[in-house]
Amino acid sequence: MQSNLKQLSLADIYTDIDEYFQQDKPKLIKLFDQYIDLSELIPQSFINHYYASTGHPRDYKLSSMLTALIIKMILSIADISLLINILNLSSELKTLCGFTRVPNASQFSRLKIEFESDFLKFFNNLVDLTEPICKLLSPELAAILVADTTGIEGYVKENNPKAFDSVMRNTKKFSKSIPNFNAHSYACSQMPKESVANTDIKLSYINGHYCYSMKAAFVTNGLGIIRHIDFYNSDNTIDIADALSGTEHKDDYDSKSLIPVLNNFYSYHPDFNYIYFLGDAGFDALENYKYLYEDHDIIPIIPLNPRGSKDIGKPKINENGIPTCPSDDSLPMIFDGTSKEKGRSLRLKWLCPKSKKKTIKGKTTYILSCESPCTTSSCGRMHHTNVNDNYRLNTVIPRGSDKWIELYKKRTIIERTNFMVKFPMGVGYTKLRNTISLKVEVILAAITQQIVILIADKLNKKSHFLSIKSLIA
Repeated sequence: MQSNLKQLSLADIYTDIDEYFQQDKPKLIKLFDQYIDLSELIPQSFINHYYASTGHPRDYKLSSMLTALIIKMILSIADISLLINILNLSSELKTLCGFTRVPNASQFSRLKIEFESDFLKFFNNLVDLTEPICKLLSPELAAILVADTTGIEGYVKENNPKAFDSVMRNTKKFSKSIPNFNAHSYACSQMPKESVANTDIKLSYINGHYCYSMKAAFVTNGLGIIRHIDFYNSDNTIDIADALSGTEHKDDYDSKSLIPVLNNFYSYHPDFNYIYFLGDAGFDALENYKYLYEDHDIIPIIPLNPRGSKDIGKPKINENGIPTCPSDDSLPMIFDGTSKEKGRSLRLKWLCPKSKKKTIKGKTTYILSCESPCTTSSCGRMHHTNVNDNYRLNTVIPRGSDKWIELYKKRTIIERTNFMVKFPMGVGYTKLRNTISLKVEVILAAITQQIVILIADKLNKKSHFLSIKSLIA
């Protein structure tokens, strides 16, 4: 009788481990203990810096301190005091970390503040290690770059959600009789622009609500694996009161942050290559398209933002940047491929919406069904657009096409990554307000995700391996 068992793929293994991360954390900790030796992964420069920073021996090994902080992330522990209590209560976790006695809160805090750049280097080293693994998991998804901005809310008194909502409600009440009154700008002008406790924590519009947060940008691949974290423009010179709405303010920030963020990313990983970039309408700016096309040969998949549609100009271009029938603006022309002749830039070919291309006896034939054609050509009106004329409108993959829609659907993976960092890893519940501590907390979340990928790879290399559960039963 033939066995129904089949060898698990790396993708199957990663899916199972990711499920453990969400729902069965003790199993993931067991795998972490079995397959990860942090001393082999920590950069030598981090080790040298840690042990050379004092004139006396360290009380705790660097690998022990980092193991404790990674366990904190896995267990969704937001407060370092709670981690210390759990380590004191659990001899197994204390042994896993390599502690004979548990460090105090100030020792963990100083580690993060004094070694911020080393944490970042540790993360970037892990990104280099996991990039080949991601390509094995899914070559298609690993070739996609996705970016989004978010905010890490600080533990400050201004983060009372009722404060801004109350000002906004009162503003709308008294402004009903005032025409063209911008209630949003006025309400923002009545709020402090930054926290008293930390001026890096600014008034922001994040995930549909106003709060005081530190801006951050995540760059992932199509698998949702973090490739880069950036805290670009932490001084946030874009004034939220200048925008007509919170959404417009976020779009302004997104459109201006992409190029600096990706420049930083490629400075760490100059050999990384991607085919597509996925971003929401906030990144819809001509400079971003030009940067992606010309500097990195990446095809952007970004929807048009109504905020920037006023400069489209031509009346025969619809809201997706697609040419329309000269006689009927409601009929978009049909994308019919690309052409690039010697000495000319890449051109997109558009076909009359009432013309169909068929193959008859091995030859391509156009059948026109228009009752009043605007040209004498038997195939109907054809139109060519040069990508270089307007990168924003003349996209290589037309907006609204099946391929564009299929690719853009994958963008939501970064929303799930943002959620994972803030909630399953506890960053969204943090009681920190120090800028460096907040940054390192986010970096630690990304390091933990890389560790999960490395565990999946270690398991995949075990011979005759059929189930993760058999290893941790």
